[in-house]
Amino acid sequence: MGGCSVNDLHTAEVIPMRIAIVSTPFVRVPPPGYGGTELFCGTLAEALLRRGHDVTLFATGDSRFGGELRACFEQPSWPPSDPIDRTHARYCMHEISRARVAYDAVQVNTPACIAAARDLGIPIVYTIHHQCEEKSSKLYAAHREVHYVAISERQLELETPLERASVIHHGIDSDAYPPSLRDDGYVLHLGRFSPEKGTHHAIDAAAKARVPIVVAGRLHEKPEDERYYQDDLLPRFEQPGVIRVGEADHRRKASLLRGARALLCPVQWEEPFGLIAIEAMACGTPVIAFPRGALPEIVEEGVTGMLVSDIDQMAHAIARARHWDRKKCIARARARFSADRMARDYEKLFEAKLRQSGPHRLTAENGIRLTRLIG
Repeated sequence: MGGCSVNDLHTAEVIPMRIAIVSTPFVRVPPPGYGGTELFCGTLAEALLRRGHDVTLFATGDSRFGGELRACFEQPSWPPSDPIDRTHARYCMHEISRARVAYDAVQVNTPACIAAARDLGIPIVYTIHHQCEEKSSKLYAAHREVHYVAISERQLELETPLERASVIHHGIDSDAYPPSLRDDGYVLHLGRFSPEKGTHHAIDAAAKARVPIVVAGRLHEKPEDERYYQDDLLPRFEQPGVIRVGEADHRRKASLLRGARALLCPVQWEEPFGLIAIEAMACGTPVIAFPRGALPEIVEEGVTGMLVSDIDQMAHAIARARHWDRKKCIARARARFSADRMARDYEKLFEAKLRQSGPHRLTAENGIRLTRLIG
């Protein structure tokens, strides 16, 4: 597969780099609600900035960032469209190529940037955020010059073989998720309403456990999601003990996570990562999940949650979660999934790529930095 572990990349000290991070034109950074990719972009950019790097974030103009913010579009464009994505990508790559001081690393998160970067000869690191799809896999295979980052081992395993690839788990800003040792007597399911998220299973498991469930989320525009919503969810929303609260912004989400006995993730697909799971753990709330996708990598049995195979087991696990050691859950989650840990992993990857670029990358602006890296 040609992959490498970021843990194999070593650097003795933090050496400041000039880094560009390219988000999407579809959701602002940080997102007001739904937007896992944009949350990742903002978290990584802020963490790298805190670690002393010169970071430029390319996002929508209404985004918030402590460093330099550049935008092609002042407002997000939703739903996503290929023409908007291509325009955004061309703008970002042109701005990066024309920068007075060269960037040491360019990390991108939208597929249109891959072709735009090659046209301008810009080496990039591309983070894969979605499940394996034929169109995307063909794009990756056609651009072997890119270094790809998978967000879980399982995601990389299911993807087309990639010549240059690493695995870096997501991280979050722990300060944005205050810890809680309380259990307010309900379980929580949070996310978009679609069959692969298994919202109906979460409701059924809570009913079996005779525990109230709070359901937070929204419906997307796909016809199959609409059918699922009408046929499987609306009747269940009318059942006793089901509390529907709509889509939650960050403040509401953190509050719901802090009070929940457990977060239920009965996923029906190969979830590439699952940010909501590490957000819950950071608050002290254990995750009860089906063992699909990245969840077996994220959930540590008996520490940060439980892996179960069906609704009956999930109901039993809900009862067990009543006596959870939330302090241990918080400590472990913050050790494994902090924004600083994620930033260090990307930092090591960027430095390794910079070493590989060799002396031809030496310029008046970055010569001292690169000499320290390759010397």
